[in-house]
Amino acid sequence: MDIVAFIAGLIVGIVIVSIAVEFAWKKSLPEKTCKLISKWSLNELKNPLIVAERLHVTPPSDAKVVVATPTPLAKNARENPDVTGNFAIGLNKAFIFAGEIKEGQLAIVTSDEDIIKELRERFYDFYRVKEKVVSYVPKKGKVRIRGIVRAVFPYRDGYLMRVSYEGGLVGVLLKERMDVEGRRVEIEGEVLEYPFINPSNITILD
Repeated sequence: MDIVAFIAGLIVGIVIVSIAVEFAWKKSLPEKTCKLISKWSLNELKNPLIVAERLHVTPPSDAKVVVATPTPLAKNARENPDVTGNFAIGLNKAFIFAGEIKEGQLAIVTSDEDIIKELRERFYDFYRVKEKVVSYVPKKGKVRIRGIVRAVFPYRDGYLMRVSYEGGLVGVLLKERMDVEGRRVEIEGEVLEYPFINPSNITILD
């Protein structure tokens, strides 16, 4: 074998192997799941859950919000003085803010599933405690109760969810069927005609 051809083939082989190794190494690098941003919008999040020590922006209409200090922009938020931290979670990403949630605030956006799961758990820890939940249903007006769903069945043009709570039984009017029999729920809404409640929010507690 010609020595020059042998050396040339060896060099080409080494180069090819080096390129292959470098390509494989680059592919094995972990995917970047976090970055720092100053331009963000809560409307980017699907089914947003928001925790704020103090909220300075208007949350999306479908957001669930819990705050330590109420503000005019968070008039429908739940209040929990033990809230610490400022973050907002969607289905597949979350914003973690460096301070209070306001325009231009620096934030980390992450799509890390473990971080999102932990933030969601923290949200519900804040959302479910320190609440004054009535143990009765008024004849008319605003109400928030907790109870066990006993049945869901067709009623008029929709469905009726029968809920037992410590004060008795109520019927919650639904537009669509919910598969929640036997589940513990919290109902927020308005009593239209006792004992029927028109819900504004239904939260499954377990």
